[in-house]
Amino acid sequence: MSRRSSFLRRSLSRLSFWLAVALALVAAPATAQVGTVESRQKISETRGGFEGNLVPGDRFGESIAALGDLDGDGIGELAVGAIGDDDGGSEQGAVWVLFLNSDAPVASERKISETTGGFGGALDPFDSFGIAVAGLGDLDGDGIGDLAVGAEKDDDGGSDQGAVWILFLNSDGSVASEQKISETAGGFGVGLDPFDFFGSSVAALGDLDGDGNEDLAVGARQDDDGGANLGAVWILFLSSDGTVSSRQKISATAGGFDGDLGQGGFFYSSLAALGDLDGDGVTELAVGNSNTEASQGSVWILFLNPDGTVASERKISETSGGFGGSLDPSDSFGKSVTALGDLDGSGAGDLAVGTYLVDDGGESQGAVWILFLNPDGTVAYELKISEGHGGFGVLGLDPSDFFGVSVAALGDLDGDGIVDLAVGAHGDDDGNNEQGAVWILHLEGPDTTPPTIACPGVVSRIDRKTSPPGEVVFFSATATDDVDPAPAVISVPPSGSFFPRGTSLVTCTATDASGNQSVCTFTVVVTPPIRRVGEPTGAAGSP
Repeated sequence: MSRRSSFLRRSLSRLSFWLAVALALVAAPATAQVGTVESRQKISETRGGFEGNLVPGDRFGESIAALGDLDGDGIGELAVGAIGDDDGGSEQGAVWVLFLNSDAPVASERKISETTGGFGGALDPFDSFGIAVAGLGDLDGDGIGDLAVGAEKDDDGGSDQGAVWILFLNSDGSVASEQKISETAGGFGVGLDPFDFFGSSVAALGDLDGDGNEDLAVGARQDDDGGANLGAVWILFLSSDGTVSSRQKISATAGGFDGDLGQGGFFYSSLAALGDLDGDGVTELAVGNSNTEASQGSVWILFLNPDGTVASERKISETSGGFGGSLDPSDSFGKSVTALGDLDGSGAGDLAVGTYLVDDGGESQGAVWILFLNPDGTVAYELKISEGHGGFGVLGLDPSDFFGVSVAALGDLDGDGIVDLAVGAHGDDDGNNEQGAVWILHLEGPDTTPPTIACPGVVSRIDRKTSPPGEVVFFSATATDDVDPAPAVISVPPSGSFFPRGTSLVTCTATDASGNQSVCTFTVVVTPPIRRVGEPTGAAGSP
């Protein structure tokens, strides 16, 4: 084999090696901080344009739900429960409908209680009307979204058996008519017991059974199926008038659920429809179980059948389901849940989980976990939002604010293409003790902007040797990025490689933490020295 042939083979081998290294390095980029807080806006009696009257102990923010665009201005409205409101009687409860601006401050508000907002139903003291709320879409077909409201301490049929009110709304947020669902009203029938707290959570499921009407999941957090206070959920197949056409119970002993609830679970302390994670055409249901694992809490992902029974389930806790976060005793992970859609663009829906007793920054200030899910319901990775974490900042929350007691996805409020998140803090003291507040969090979406890469111009070198023909050449390519402070730059061939005489192409690839890439190229030119006429070979360029 000639010296030249051997040299070319070695050069090609080096190039192939460095190309393989470059491909391996760019194949698995790190995940950017999608889901962190880009900006925030607080709504309370003293902040955010809210002009309603709150009093101590109202607990505004106990529950929250997106309502869609009631008034046709292109911006969705927000329903907020205030279970300590005393309109009509002590702690009967109320719901506020907030008409928002695109930057989140409140444009106007409408209160619904026994004495205002067009509500014609009868409430009793301590009913806790507003303990849970869920937007139902347009159930009655009048072109305006409707609302389900839990009243978990309603006494129809027995003490604290609970009830749900279906409110058919006007475009100004007032109530056009209402339908009560309890053991004695709305077609539900028998099946509840005293202290079941039916209505402790509610979630719209879409049209589960394909009859053209919205269906509703309702939690009964202290149902005793399988053990004291383990909890249950009722899947209600609704008629367009808000009455129940049929129902399916899910508990430790009913509806196909095979999970282990432990003791004192408060199963169904929160509910949220997740959309179709596994691609079978049927929505999944996220269920918060905030009183298990020594009160650390957990979330169950229920894969439903069209009849409301459970096909399979997946548990998420500190010790299962792929969750990598750290929980402390009494954190109450799962106190609230809401679906975020596909926040990170992975093809699977994601989930926000309220953990309202977290002590970050102070006792029971609270937190929210963003869970990025796999199609099987396990957690791919997670992000915590609390004081000092997830972009929320270090100021804004106080001890016993209970940030995360409720959560609701708002859609794209500010028009940046990324879902925004409402978070309740019912213990906030703006205005007075435990009047409550709601935080609007504008979240960061996936980073889709490639880094900026700068290659050198033509790099020229003179080869003054006779053998082997070529030179070792060093160069530098740099990159900057608006999110990643240090994007990786791979050059093929790399700086410090041996370049043969002639012109060689170098390709540089910059990759940021989100996997976005930019490429630039330049040439390395290695030339022999110029010999003067009559000068002996090897003498050119000699001093």
